[in-house]
Amino acid sequence: MSILNSVKKEDFYLQITEKNNVLSGYESLKFRHDNSHLYNNNDLFYPEHVVSVQLFPLYLKPTFCLKPNNYVSKVSQDKINGYAIVLKENIHFETFFTKEYSKSFRANIKRFVSRFETCFNAGYKMFYGSISENDYQILMHALHSMLTTRFNQRNDDNKFLKNWKHYESTTYELINNRKASLFVIYNNTVPVHVCINYHFDDILFVSIPSYDIDYAKFALGNISIYKLLEWSINNNYKMLDMAYGDLEYKRRWSTLIYAFEHHIFYTNNARQKLLARAEIGKIKFKNYLKSKNLDDKLKYLKNKYLKPKNNFIEASYTIESIEFINNNFHEIDFQTENFELSFLRKPINDFLYSNKEHVNDLKILEINYKKVYIFEGKEVVKKLTLH
Repeated sequence: MSILNSVKKEDFYLQITEKNNVLSGYESLKFRHDNSHLYNNNDLFYPEHVVSVQLFPLYLKPTFCLKPNNYVSKVSQDKINGYAIVLKENIHFETFFTKEYSKSFRANIKRFVSRFETCFNAGYKMFYGSISENDYQILMHALHSMLTTRFNQRNDDNKFLKNWKHYESTTYELINNRKASLFVIYNNTVPVHVCINYHFDDILFVSIPSYDIDYAKFALGNISIYKLLEWSINNNYKMLDMAYGDLEYKRRWSTLIYAFEHHIFYTNNARQKLLARAEIGKIKFKNYLKSKNLDDKLKYLKNKYLKPKNNFIEASYTIESIEFINNNFHEIDFQTENFELSFLRKPINDFLYSNKEHVNDLKILEINYKKVYIFEGKEVVKKLTLH
């Protein structure tokens, strides 16, 4: 084996989430916030090669099970933050929600939930421990479609889409073995938000969420965290981990922003010590470059010069009040599965949200095909003009 291949790379976070596994070398894991045990293993670890383990979350405190003359070095992994909610034991969900979050934040979240349930026949379901193959295929197809559309809109890559076949082939068994779950928000029977979560003992990892962008005003991501938080507390979890990646909703929900650490395992012989020192030096050099913001500058240059042009087109429209309706206009049945005017879905949802109307009370009249429409709710009438 060449020297270049003598350092074995591992990802602690990926192992504990997607594979429900703790790597060899860790004797125990405890939560730092209360010193309670998460994991124990007494098998001694003898690394045949240097093992470089990235993304160890520092809300956990490790002890190592190493044979004599084996060592582990710890190096910080800078500028990567994770976001989590530390849960309290024996507490009612509403009590926790009130104690941990501000009055204005709680009011906003309750408003999102209320508005979604006012406008649609809302439903929520957690598939954990049991899912039919038919439900699984429908929901994974919906999640793939949502992720594709969302990241096309953002003109960004997505690591889960790149490895979709892996997730599609593994998640079904993990759900039925209670190692993963699918949380779904429905409008009637149509999934409008789907999230893959992973479960390891007392931790729920919120891992692969996405939503139908036509429902953007309803903040389905926030509703999802609200419902998952409630489920986690009711099922006696100790941590809801929203993973790394800096997003505004994570910052608002998190009660703990945590860092990551790199662990390098090696044996006390000249060759492995040399390789370990080189690996440690490489990690520290990356940290140095990050301290100078060179990673941000590189990302900016890649986005500016290498990212392909965004071809995503979103419907542009104006909406205005109208007093008189000519009922001779053609009425559109927009709630059928084969509804062809998909460009109307977002304007319809925006109308429902803004006017607190229920979708079942809405009539749509067509004045000019693909151009002008009347939205007639129970209380409000508007004219929509597409540009």
